[in-house]
Amino acid sequence: MPSLEDHEARIQRLEDVEQIRRLKHAYARLVDDNFRHEELGQLFAEDGVMDGGVFGRNEGREAIAAFFDGMQSQLTFAMHFMTGETIDVDPSGTSASGHWYLWELGTLDGQAVWIAMTYNDTYVKQNGKWLFQETNLLINFVTPYEDGWVKTPMLER
Repeated sequence: MPSLEDHEARIQRLEDVEQIRRLKHAYARLVDDNFRHEELGQLFAEDGVMDGGVFGRNEGREAIAAFFDGMQSQLTFAMHFMTGETIDVDPSGTSASGHWYLWELGTLDGQAVWIAMTYNDTYVKQNGKWLFQETNLLINFVTPYEDGWVKTPMLER
């Protein structure tokens, strides 16, 4: 029979997974709400990394916030649909990894686009709060709405 400590550890792990899920959804909401860059920066550890592939790599909370501030003039509309997540919390309970699929409708440089990406994240728990340590975007396609991903799998950037 599992011990009380085993049950408590399992409950904590489930609570951690839910907090990480909420962190990722907060990220999506803040991006979709006109890149609220200062709040987005606060979702990352002080030494966090945002590697956006063709959108650039930024290290440190301030650089990440500045990146999001600059993106709002390029991506003027976004609707993130985060799905298929897998979240694994390290046995220490202070770090975790996550994998997410993104299906996004957007307006990029004035053009309606479909975007499909995969996020590979690492998280760190600091002062009882989960933060992004590193986010890596693997872009499957950014394609004009009217063309679709078969005709134009990637817009020129």
